[in-house]
Amino acid sequence: MNTLSLFVLLVSIFLVTKLYDRGCQAQRGLPSNGFSSVFSSYINGILDCVDGRDAIRRACSKYGNELFTFCQLGNWVVLVHTPHHLRDLCNASEDILSMEGAAAELLQLGNTVGPEFGETYHIPVIRTSMNLHMAQLLPSILNEMECCFKRYVDTRLVGGEWTPFKALDTLSRMMCQTSNRAFVGLPLCRNEEYIDVTSRFASQVLFAGSIMKMLVPRMLRKPIGLIYRSIYRHHRRILKLAKPIIEERKKERHFSKEHPTEDMIGWLLDAASDSDEFEPSAESLAMRLLNVNFVALHTTTKIFVHALYHLAANPQYILELRQEAEQLLDKDHPDRWSKEALGRCVKLDSFFKETLRVNVISALTLPRLAVKDFRFSDGTQVSAGHYVACASEAVQRDSKVYPSPDEFRPFRFVVPTSEEEHSLQGWPNRMTSTSETFPAFGGGRHLCPGRFFAAMVMKMFMAYLVLNYDVKMPRDGVRPADEWLGPLCSPATRAHVLFRKRQVL
Repeated sequence: MNTLSLFVLLVSIFLVTKLYDRGCQAQRGLPSNGFSSVFSSYINGILDCVDGRDAIRRACSKYGNELFTFCQLGNWVVLVHTPHHLRDLCNASEDILSMEGAAAELLQLGNTVGPEFGETYHIPVIRTSMNLHMAQLLPSILNEMECCFKRYVDTRLVGGEWTPFKALDTLSRMMCQTSNRAFVGLPLCRNEEYIDVTSRFASQVLFAGSIMKMLVPRMLRKPIGLIYRSIYRHHRRILKLAKPIIEERKKERHFSKEHPTEDMIGWLLDAASDSDEFEPSAESLAMRLLNVNFVALHTTTKIFVHALYHLAANPQYILELRQEAEQLLDKDHPDRWSKEALGRCVKLDSFFKETLRVNVISALTLPRLAVKDFRFSDGTQVSAGHYVACASEAVQRDSKVYPSPDEFRPFRFVVPTSEEEHSLQGWPNRMTSTSETFPAFGGGRHLCPGRFFAAMVMKMFMAYLVLNYDVKMPRDGVRPADEWLGPLCSPATRAHVLFRKRQVL
């Protein structure tokens, strides 16, 4: 037997054995999509890489209110798709169904990001300090957004001509620079290398982690993780750039407690001080910045680009959004916009919520790892060691909840109310709200803590865009198809959108 044949045999034995073990355990007492024998299960996992979304939809329709197992390369996942099962999933405690455990294992974060990933003290800082300071942060973020449009868009526009922009690449950098005005402030948020590291970090880690989980034997993951980190050097690169700012914030808070700089670095230092813990190192804070950018930029940018494609393919929506923005916001003075005024842009809010409903980031969300045996309220048990997730794309396209569920209706969630009733009656329909029929931002104990910041940034970007530009697709009325890989969805990565300065008729 030659070397290549031996290698193929060993890899085949590894993959088949791994899948067979998972499959046999996961299928006990639960129906499974596709095939269930050893080799055919692996084939089913490969097929679902191409047909994952539709396979999940078919399985949800086939099994009705039952839980079922879904095959992915290397794993069987127990899927929930009914309100009561989803409620059980969201309300389960972290020590039984672990979100952190699932993320760490499925994305191999301990190997791709490093052991510092386990420190999560930035989460409560996002939930409290950042959300509490959003109104205070808004003027500087608006200023940065305006600078981004001038830097990345205006410099390329010529008169009233249409100019093509590669949407995902352009918006990734714009969102990164603007959001980091709140995370690290000036001048670092405009540093080209810093933007490059933070904007690429999430996609590189997601890809590497998925490959490592599916194809690399457990015993080899640590050494391969070391090689990966030595090649990309995310942590070392951001530490080199951020360390001077971190040391400056430390000195600032050491010598004076009055009027400290308000940004993510300062809040992280304040949180450590308030809890009487040791002062976090520059290395730890740099990793927190990477993690904050990981969760803040990857999904926010994709959601915005999905929405932009809808807008550019349907110019009639621009007029409605523009009219609302003109009534509530000052076109000539974005620095005067307020959090409250953006909150009253209900059509804009509905546009993004409908985008979130129709264009999911993944057909499988809310992953959990069963640390202990878990029993759902209907008596169905999931054994420790298995994954549970929500078939969110199927949930959010349920015809019993959403009429014409496959149709994009941008103002589906606009509820006519008076000014006095707006803040109360409109709340369940806001894009940041969640429910068993709209789990886009999670649910229960693990609601996305940064959803209010993300919503504010996306809405101010879109408001500025419709007030100052016209957009359309290269082919009138044709929205580029989403790109699917298994359950993962991305807006078309190579598509262009045409921009020009707004033409006043």
